Amino acid sequence: MTRSMILAGAAALLAACSPPASTTNANGATASAPAAAGGAATSIRPGQYRTTVTIVSMSIPGVPQSQLQAMQAQPQTDEDCVTSGDISDLARKSLIDADEGETCTDNHMNAANGRIEGAANCTNADGDTHSMHITGGYTPTHMDMDVTMTGQSAAGQMSQHIRMVTDRIGECVAH
Repeated sequence: MTRSMILAGAAALLAACSPPASTTNANGATASAPAAAGGAATSIRPGQYRTTVTIVSMSIPGVPQSQLQAMQAQPQTDEDCVTSGDISDLARKSLIDADEGETCTDNHMNAANGRIEGAANCTNADGDTHSMHITGGYTPTHMDMDVTMTGQSAAGQMSQHIRMVTDRIGECVAH
């Protein structure tokens, strides 16, 4: 799975550790439901999913307030096919796939009884630190998550809160 959609640009803006999810290709953010579900990923049904990512709040040094407001004003929606193989690949217990040169601690993901919880604290090679926390719920065809990220870099303190809602909308669309 790739990572950009779930963070709605936060990965690039925060240079944060990001969960392995995106809706930019066939391994999209809609599959982040199984990623977040960790060991419960097998309960997620394969199919076509629609994901809506809303930026609830954001603070990034050097980015004009008008640009931040524009990013918050428009939720991002995408659709993607999630296969049983995608789900199997994501049945793991960590929140973050750390990038090269980045180390993460308290990197965990738990899912049980329809609830999701995960956290990670990361430091990159430059000494910048980033934390992520995910909470939410899931069913075999739906996921609703809140993702909060905070970080400290040479540019200053950054934060973002996003909400992601993913729903199965049917069988995968043939291309």
